[in-house]
Amino acid sequence: MSRAFSFLIFLTLSTLLIGVTTSLIIGLLICILILGLWVIYQSFQQERFLEWLKNSSYETSPNGYGAWKLIYSSAHSFLRKGELQERKLKNNLLAFRRATEAMEDGILVIDNNNYIIAITPRAERYLNINQEQDYGSNILNHIRHPSFVEYLHSGSLNNTIIIEDLSLDKKALEFKLLPFDANQKIILCRDVTKLRKLEVEKKDFVASASHELKTPLTVIKGYLETISEIEINKVQKNRMIAEMLLQTKRMDELINDLLLLSKLEKSPPIKNKRQINISLLVHELSKLSAKVDKEQHSIYCNIEDNVFVLGAEDDLKSAFWNLINNAIIYTKKGGKIEVSCLNSVEGKAVFAVRDNGLGIEAHHIDKLTERFYRVDSAGSWESRGTGLGLSIVNEVVQKHGASLKIESQPNIGSKFSIIFPPIVTDV
Repeated sequence: MSRAFSFLIFLTLSTLLIGVTTSLIIGLLICILILGLWVIYQSFQQERFLEWLKNSSYETSPNGYGAWKLIYSSAHSFLRKGELQERKLKNNLLAFRRATEAMEDGILVIDNNNYIIAITPRAERYLNINQEQDYGSNILNHIRHPSFVEYLHSGSLNNTIIIEDLSLDKKALEFKLLPFDANQKIILCRDVTKLRKLEVEKKDFVASASHELKTPLTVIKGYLETISEIEINKVQKNRMIAEMLLQTKRMDELINDLLLLSKLEKSPPIKNKRQINISLLVHELSKLSAKVDKEQHSIYCNIEDNVFVLGAEDDLKSAFWNLINNAIIYTKKGGKIEVSCLNSVEGKAVFAVRDNGLGIEAHHIDKLTERFYRVDSAGSWESRGTGLGLSIVNEVVQKHGASLKIESQPNIGSKFSIIFPPIVTDV
């Protein structure tokens, strides 16, 4: 039996009892008064309940009596459970959004009519699309490239397409179309600019290496065919043999530089660096340069005592020698070369090679460390080196946390400097 029904029975019996003992009119008046108060109380509790539903965070429930205590308790339990589920769902959605933001891929969801339903922040950046402004717009209004339009219309699920120079920053983007449900599709987009650049560099490297090896081989093959087919005198034969030995030496140097460059690129960062007195190392290389220099250059040395760096001695020796040897190769006969090794006022060790050779135009400087990159200014640079020297220097510099500075002016000369970070000692 409900409390309200019990209350009505009690009120009726009380009215009858008062009417029998006193007056029926008085009983009815008292009954109406109590009933009015009860209705007012119920109305108050209803307003209170509705206000609580509108404005409360459901952390607590109002106090109530009788049936209202049960109503508040049940409603609070139900709403609190819903609030916790909603919060959990929001947290899951937030975690999912963060996960999609961390992915390399941008994600778009489109319907069967190619209208945008959802898009992740990374896809927004890749495609210059705004989720709030462009929601519900056709993806083909944003990506008009013919290859993409054809790919989307073909419905080639799980296949990929790469489009270069699609965005304003000239990125290469890879797209992949995936089924989602009966009425929707997912488009994955990934920035493959670096990968494409590496592929191009790989092809260029293979082509350049093949060319560098094929040139001396062609010379050797030609001389061998001449010697085997034609009678030649001893002087001619010796000249051909000398040229073949020179080309063989060139191939040997190229292969050694390729192996060294490969080793440097694959080797992990130097962990156990030791202090090296590069002053002694530079003294040794300066003496060697005087012996191998056949062009009568004037080689000056400015070497401060006890210049120390942290690193690997063999790698540093290779880098220093490449810079010295380049100066010897590309400086005209009788030119000046200065080799210096000093401590800067900031405590940085600086190794530098300056020459008054051919010099380099400014637009070439950023590319000098690329493999097989050579400057050819009206034939002014001869291909005497392997084209890998500065690539080797750059790898060594990076592994030692140093920096390579190149300064040059055509017909005036060049200066190559390796600047090492200061040695930090534990106090």
